[in-house]
Amino acid sequence: MIASVDYRWSPETSFGGGIGAGIGGLIAVDGSAPTGAPSMSPRRFLVLPGWEVTLSYSHRFLDGRGRAPFLLLGVAGGASGAMTREEVYAGPTPAPVSLYAFDVRAGLTVGKTFWNTLSPYAVVRAFGGPVLWKYDGKSVNGTDRYHFQVGAGLVTALPRDFDVFVEGVPLGERALTLGLGKAL
Repeated sequence: MIASVDYRWSPETSFGGGIGAGIGGLIAVDGSAPTGAPSMSPRRFLVLPGWEVTLSYSHRFLDGRGRAPFLLLGVAGGASGAMTREEVYAGPTPAPVSLYAFDVRAGLTVGKTFWNTLSPYAVVRAFGGPVLWKYDGKSVNGTDRYHFQVGAGLVTALPRDFDVFVEGVPLGERALTLGLGKAL
């Protein structure tokens, strides 16, 4: 979960930043069995809750007036960190190990606003960045399996300058995002 703030530099350009917390997760690694476990694969590492920070820039090339759609360019960067701990079935619990991830992405969003309220859109993004972790005491550098996203979303304007959005990305790096915004 991230709380973010955007600053509108001009009617076409915005800058933003955010800070938040990762809720944790799981990494499964093919390899030898965990300490004390029967022979099995994969090994499992808990990703403990951590931190996240983001910076963003967006520019609107088309405003969507008349029959034309709106067209936005977005560029963003982010970093996150957490500790990982291997699940063990017997014996002492291994010491936690740091996990850091960095990401830079650029994307285009095209859509249309209807009745000054509903804005369906399509999005395509390209991105990449390293993931830094230690596995069995050795530094491991990884990256995303996919370096693109293709999806669609919907933003709806609500009273009192609130908006709600949902975005689904079924191609490339898959994601489902829900959000609430408030113009100040």
